[in-house]
Amino acid sequence: MIQVFEGPLCCNTGVCGPDPDQALVDFTADLDWLTRQGVSVRRANLAQDPAAFADSAVARAFVQKVGASGLPLIVADDVTVATGRYPSRAELARIAGVEAPAENTATGCCGSATPTPAASVCCGDEAPVSSGCCGSDQSVTIQSGSQA
Repeated sequence: MIQVFEGPLCCNTGVCGPDPDQALVDFTADLDWLTRQGVSVRRANLAQDPAAFADSAVARAFVQKVGASGLPLIVADDVTVATGRYPSRAELARIAGVEAPAENTATGCCGSATPTPAASVCCGDEAPVSSGCCGSDQSVTIQSGSQA
């Protein structure tokens, strides 16, 4: 089992509001991928689930010694495997003992497995994304905040 202990976030994943942190968006997608690989994952943040910190001797000791500023804390089978940053998908795969996805620089929007056509711009100026954002089956149109 992989446990993720995070600092206070606005919701249980931190992927909320008009401008979510891209690191949280990517990490949430990576954890979803890991779960689909059959890995048990538990995620808790200090604001939404403080009891998870109290229930874990590893998390409790970490916060007492380092403080919440040292989070996130990633624990696998009661062993600390990462602190202060979110591991990549490849690192999570290695930690969990599953095969890492092939490195592919031509992936689709938000890391989907379907490549975005070269003529499209993902998450930039207005452009259709035929692969769907974040690996969904739906096509979306993404617009930048600036208008010409």
